[in-house]
Amino acid sequence: MAAEARELTVLVDTQRWRETVLDSVCLAVPAGRVTALLGESGCGKSMVAAALTGSLPSVARSTGEVRVHGTVGLVPQAGATAFAAERTVGAQLDERQQLFRGRSVEDACKAAIYPVETLDLLPHQHSGGQIQRAALAAALLSEPDLLVVDEPSASLDRGTAYEVWASLRTYAGTGAGVLAITHDGALLTETGVADAMVFLRDGRTIAAGSPAEIHALADPYVRGFFP
Repeated sequence: MAAEARELTVLVDTQRWRETVLDSVCLAVPAGRVTALLGESGCGKSMVAAALTGSLPSVARSTGEVRVHGTVGLVPQAGATAFAAERTVGAQLDERQQLFRGRSVEDACKAAIYPVETLDLLPHQHSGGQIQRAALAAALLSEPDLLVVDEPSASLDRGTAYEVWASLRTYAGTGAGVLAITHDGALLTETGVADAMVFLRDGRTIAAGSPAEIHALADPYVRGFFP
């Protein structure tokens, strides 16, 4: 098992308002598998990612149990936040490669479907899809045991999205656990890369199972994510 969350509850308290963002969430991310986490906007998917990667905001307090086995890599929903604004993406990937001494920058870029001809650009000079793939390349450089990717194909055309999902499938094949956060159930169905799907609604886990088990459910909320 790459990661597990049991009865995970997250309360956010800004002193102006309090909200339970996650309520007794249970989730398993097996090693060597792609687990897809789905749900409508604002249901708590990104907070699950933050809890698993140890990056909860300072105003958040969690209870329950979170276990992560090995190293962690996170690709945030806004890929630009993975980089310093004033330095080129290439320079920052080079530094990261020197730190981890894992795969080469060229190999990581290839795996992330990131165009190496844009390495000399600053983060803000990239399109949304390009910087998201650059953030994936950055995460892959450390060869994490758990890779958490938030909306990996939200800013991509269909063809490139297929390639990115195939790359996540390939990375899981190395033995790592992959948690992919998405709202695009149709694309998941088309690519067939997910081994398991977990659905959140209003901060709660409402369904989990294999793609076949999920597709057999009559729940209108779940069915609404598929064509």
